Amino acid sequence: MPNLPFRSLAGHLIRNTLGLSLCCMVAVFVVQAAIMLQHHRAEFGHLADEVAKTSVPLLSVSLWDIEPRAVQQQVDVIAERPQLGYVLLQVGTGQTFEAGDASLRGKPGSLRVPIPAPQGSSIIGELQLWGNPHFVVTEMLHTAWTVMAGYGIFTLLICGLIATMLRRELQMPLQRLAEFASELTPQTLTQPLSLDRPRRASLDEIDLVADGFSKLQNGLRQHIANLDQMVAERTQQLEALAEANHQLSITDPLTGCFNRRTLEPRLQEEIGRAQRYQRPFSVICLDLDHFKQINDQHGHPAGDAVLRATAEHLRQSTRFRLDWVVRLGGEEFLVVLPETVLATALQNAERLRQLLQAEPLWFEGQRIDTTASFGVAQWQPEQSATELVQQADALLYEAKAAGRNRVFPAA
Repeated sequence: MPNLPFRSLAGHLIRNTLGLSLCCMVAVFVVQAAIMLQHHRAEFGHLADEVAKTSVPLLSVSLWDIEPRAVQQQVDVIAERPQLGYVLLQVGTGQTFEAGDASLRGKPGSLRVPIPAPQGSSIIGELQLWGNPHFVVTEMLHTAWTVMAGYGIFTLLICGLIATMLRRELQMPLQRLAEFASELTPQTLTQPLSLDRPRRASLDEIDLVADGFSKLQNGLRQHIANLDQMVAERTQQLEALAEANHQLSITDPLTGCFNRRTLEPRLQEEIGRAQRYQRPFSVICLDLDHFKQINDQHGHPAGDAVLRATAEHLRQSTRFRLDWVVRLGGEEFLVVLPETVLATALQNAERLRQLLQAEPLWFEGQRIDTTASFGVAQWQPEQSATELVQQADALLYEAKAAGRNRVFPAA
């Protein structure tokens, strides 16, 4: 083993937990700031409505009676609100009244409140309001830091509890396992492993590892004379058999695509990946049109050739080592497109439809034209693998009902 420094697994997990907590804290800060900004905008709109209800009638009367001093006083009163940075009143006669920070004038984000005449519907002036950016920043920082402080204390408590549990349940037993494994030699082969763990009603992974050590010691004692050769031969045989069985169990022997048994677990993996990283993925369900007529007119070997050719088209037209194809049964296939939104999946399906239509199959001197109908769906949060396939399959049957050789939903 290379001379590498020792790193405690429990300590590594604790550090990762702290790092993840800090990332979450930053995310909470950003989200809280965004929420506060949105809340301030809404409050600013409510404030404008309040000014329109309470101050505009007074301003209307003062303007109508031509009382500049009273108008200015009312503008000053409006500007005293901490949410407002600058207030500008423009009268139809050309007069202007203002209060607050004049540097905000002309900046975007202001609200305009018309001032009608006391009698009639004519507009005699317009009140323009600008928000106070210092008030917004102060409120956002105060609220965000309050949330951050509470989250930080909670995170420290959780990390402390996690550290305690990891040390007791993971670090100490693993350290004893590591010491036992490093001291194990042919001379100490019969020495039993003792972890000194309290008795519990269930087993965990460490208990299974310890039990594995005991079984390994028993096996080594029984086969110590020729263990290396036996293990090498048996391992090679088992690996070859397992690989062969694995390939037979996950692929369709006719087309070489994945079979239906593989669909559910692989789709669950795609869903788990999409949920963890918030990434899209889509599926294309296709069914060859009038496939029974091909078998009836040209024979089943021709039908098998059409299925193999279709599978090859699908493999060549999708991304290597990313997209994957499943034969659902008969003449129906499913193409899974990770990292793909619905619009892109629809484009891919249309390209496949045109490819199948444009490239007929020649079998024993006979031309066989093929088309297919397609149903395309994008995975939605909380949607199961079965529901996603059923959605694409339902769209496929809509395409068939609409006349075949088309993609649903229509792009």
